[in-house]
Amino acid sequence: MTNWDVLIVGAGQAGCAAAWDLAAAGLKVAVISRPRSRAKPCAGGVTEKALARYRFSIAPVVREAVTSLAVSHSSSPVRHLSSATPFCVMTERAELDAFCREKAEQQGAVFHETAGLRLIEQGSSWVRVKTREGDSFSASWLIAADGANSAVARMLGERHLPGAMAIEGCVPREKVSDYPPMTLDFGVIRGGYGWLFPKGDHVNVGLYVWRHGVAAPERAALQRYCRVRLGTEAEHVAGYPLGTWLPKARLVNGCVLFAGDAAGCTEVLLGEGIYGAVLSGQLAAQAVLGERPEVSYPRALAGWREELQHVSRLGQLFYGLLPVSTRMLQGRLGATLVNGFAQGLTLGQCKRQWRGAQSLKVGLP
Repeated sequence: MTNWDVLIVGAGQAGCAAAWDLAAAGLKVAVISRPRSRAKPCAGGVTEKALARYRFSIAPVVREAVTSLAVSHSSSPVRHLSSATPFCVMTERAELDAFCREKAEQQGAVFHETAGLRLIEQGSSWVRVKTREGDSFSASWLIAADGANSAVARMLGERHLPGAMAIEGCVPREKVSDYPPMTLDFGVIRGGYGWLFPKGDHVNVGLYVWRHGVAAPERAALQRYCRVRLGTEAEHVAGYPLGTWLPKARLVNGCVLFAGDAAGCTEVLLGEGIYGAVLSGQLAAQAVLGERPEVSYPRALAGWREELQHVSRLGQLFYGLLPVSTRMLQGRLGATLVNGFAQGLTLGQCKRQWRGAQSLKVGLP
């Protein structure tokens, strides 16, 4: 058995963000994760606010920079919203994760691949992880960044909360006659939207549902949408849950801190998860580097928790008012969001900016 300062389970965006900071601070960090050959389904859009949180440039894995967004609903024509500067960049998630892992390894984090966890044990000041291969790791703290279906949370008896759902695939560019801009199609599935994300050599296509159980983003529905929008069917189709339960989540269990989708850090309106993952991973690392992480980490993440509470209410209102809300998104609201994202603002900050502009417009205090 090897002793470490910190264990991290999961090598996605939250896990790698935490690993980079902790290793850069000189701690002995072990990251336990699934094999790299295992694909991570994710639309891969990285907003400007997320880009600003990275400790390094991710330019080597950026496929496209996005300055235009097409928004549509079956009851209204397509509206194109543009910004003077990029508000988002497109990445392929497997490439992004591999790049961030490489950066964390360069700082000194050590990665261990496993087919799965067999046991988690805790004491008052230690935590131990045993893998299916029989390897054993112990440390003072563990950061669980192993996704919405967190094995760590399950093994510790944490209550599973319902989140959002998505399904996606890709279409090679040579099979697409009309290469699309970044597109959000509302109304193609109840309680959600369809998306087209251009990525150079292919188009990522998917369906998102803001709350589990509202509708089923199934393979057949995705293929119908793909045939209508791109004239062909998607390849490499995969469905996955998204953790959107941070407002209700317990962030600490003994010597374990939850981050990323395991903590429910994805915003529910559009399903953006990379910003919340990087943010929570960095804040978990910061807490471990300080005193009483079990107290300081929830406090540090309180601002994002409050933001997601507001966004959750906004999501319920937005999807409940379709198609009226789509027409609002195609107007000043959408323009404010696109320009706000280009400035690196969060969704909540964009909303407050829009409400301020509307108040000035009608002369409200």
